Amino acid sequence: MKTISKMKSLLVVAWGLTMAALSCAYGQLDVKLEPVRRDYVLGEDVCFKLTIVNHTDSSIALTNTPGRCWLYLDVMRSGDMTGVTQNSVPRYPNLTLTPGSRRTCEFKVQPYYDIVHEGVYRVIATIRLPDMSTTYTSNAASVNVSNGGEVQSFRVQARGQNLLVSLRLLAINGKSLLFGQVKNADTQIVQGACFMGQFLSFMRPRVLLDRAQNLHMLCQSTPKLFTYAVMDTYGRRREYKVMQQTGGFVDLVSTGGGIRCVGVAPYTKPKGEKVKYHSATERP
Repeated sequence: MKTISKMKSLLVVAWGLTMAALSCAYGQLDVKLEPVRRDYVLGEDVCFKLTIVNHTDSSIALTNTPGRCWLYLDVMRSGDMTGVTQNSVPRYPNLTLTPGSRRTCEFKVQPYYDIVHEGVYRVIATIRLPDMSTTYTSNAASVNVSNGGEVQSFRVQARGQNLLVSLRLLAINGKSLLFGQVKNADTQIVQGACFMGQFLSFMRPRVLLDRAQNLHMLCQSTPKLFTYAVMDTYGRRREYKVMQQTGGFVDLVSTGGGIRCVGVAPYTKPKGEKVKYHSATERP
């Protein structure tokens, strides 16, 4: 009996030491949250970057369990004390943090959370660790979501809805950027938006709709380069091309075969030249 009692005591001590080691390991995680961009147009995918640093000498596995993810977001809008409604539960990929490692992942807040109004949104990320009871919370990171200024808009019929398809202008980090946006004209709910191109005010953007109600845009982005982009009626960008002038008048025209660019051709960068993107959503 004394032997069994001694074994039980040893097991309790071992379990306590294990839990203490895990608690110590969990306490040495750094979690940092930052937005991919500070400003967004209403309807865009709002994206954040999460960086996790494991300062311990043990590996830590961040895994999802049925009905619960290892990452939870608290999303609030300035002036709204009720919080932002979560529409669906995202499934974030499992992560393994090796000793001393740093992992950075990018994820979307919209469309999983109901970001349908202009305002400043604050997001805090909470990590649920493998014991599913220990948590670790990040800093608060904020983004500004606005409607921008209207450049041109069209009322169209698609999928049995009255839609307002528009091109919008928003200044971000000192640059004038153009975004396409699709809104339900009856409910005034924005259904989607996407980045279309940087805008240089030498030439007013050329904007046309094709037979499928897709929005085509051609604008001047630098003194030598132009941007051609296409957005569908869901607010998703379907095409993005950097163009260069070939001579003559630059325009976007509608023909029997569809929409085509005049006076420009696709730009081919010289070898060794690096292409600079103004946002994560600008990448073709």
